[in-house]
Amino acid sequence: MSMHNHVAFVDEWGNNGLDFTKKGRGGVPVSTHFIVVALTMPKDDIVQAEEVLERVRKKYFSKGIIKSSTVGTDHKRRKLILEELLKAPFQIFALVVDKRQLVSEGLRYKGSFYKFLHGLADRELFKIFPNLEMVASQRGTNTFMEGFIKYVHQTHIANLFNESSFGFVNNQDSLMVQAANFIAGTLARCYDETVITDQRQSFVDLLHPRLLTIKFWPDVFEPYLVKTTSDEQHYDATLAELSVKLANDFLHRKAPSQTPHVIDQHTCLSYLVFHFRHINANRYISSFEIIEHIKARRGKAVSLHYFQTKVIAPLRDAGVLIASSSRGYKLPASEADLYDFVNHSNTIIEPMLSRIQKFRNQIRMATNGELDVLDREEYSMIRKVVD
Repeated sequence: MSMHNHVAFVDEWGNNGLDFTKKGRGGVPVSTHFIVVALTMPKDDIVQAEEVLERVRKKYFSKGIIKSSTVGTDHKRRKLILEELLKAPFQIFALVVDKRQLVSEGLRYKGSFYKFLHGLADRELFKIFPNLEMVASQRGTNTFMEGFIKYVHQTHIANLFNESSFGFVNNQDSLMVQAANFIAGTLARCYDETVITDQRQSFVDLLHPRLLTIKFWPDVFEPYLVKTTSDEQHYDATLAELSVKLANDFLHRKAPSQTPHVIDQHTCLSYLVFHFRHINANRYISSFEIIEHIKARRGKAVSLHYFQTKVIAPLRDAGVLIASSSRGYKLPASEADLYDFVNHSNTIIEPMLSRIQKFRNQIRMATNGELDVLDREEYSMIRKVVD
């Protein structure tokens, strides 16, 4: 079956707060989960689906729109609505992310939180439908959807074989987006600690026949590391596992420390591991992104010099493998990453040694060979290299 004529109506449930002790905006508790729902169908079925939804809307929401929060905790009413809603010919794709696990993985910077979600939703959706049109409601700035649309454009539109496109509608206009909202709110009542109900099983049972896929993160059944294709710079599983193991050894060893720079090392390394395992084992992360992350955790900015000398350097001294290039930092996952690090270091070391050599020769000549600045015991290693 060709997926070229498929369309997905997308909505979200939850907020981007990561501090679960606080109440969010307007006294709303910070959700423990973030849920994305896409209702997918061939374009030819839209008219039929909308007829079903319009009947549901008139019957249960009179003049209003189909909305999960309107039904709230009236579970009996929710079940009746679901039974009729599910007569429409769509399938449900759902992504359920436990945000508490994100925080324990070291993800406290909201910019990164959405970035992670965008990558996850995009990967899972486009795995099933390589050419998908999407429709979502415009809800103002700084929402998951706004960034997701940018992400999809950057990731897919550049690829000419891909015809995915994204449209915005006013939430009031699209019955399909309203239905996505209703189902996302229903799934929240099955998983989110702030609204979970003892009716969760009956909701899941109702939705089950229409569930194309429900993806949980973290997924306990997923393999330990990000799957990468063999052509991606010859991904080396042994090296990748070693990188993660050495990083985790450091994190467990230094966990209780209260020293600010050790906490910053912890923040930086947790983020590198998290990114490596769950987002992209091949991407370098810029100093700026990691420094923003440290700033979000400690509440104040740190300088690039501090970051290089008090965070990255001590991690390497402690035996953690961190590759670097002009693009930033990462845990190494391939031989290419290792050479990136050595090459990068070499561009710094070689010119310095050459300067020391010139300096030494000038002094020697000026003192008729009597003064050798590298004569001291402390400089024996540099002397060996220069000689």
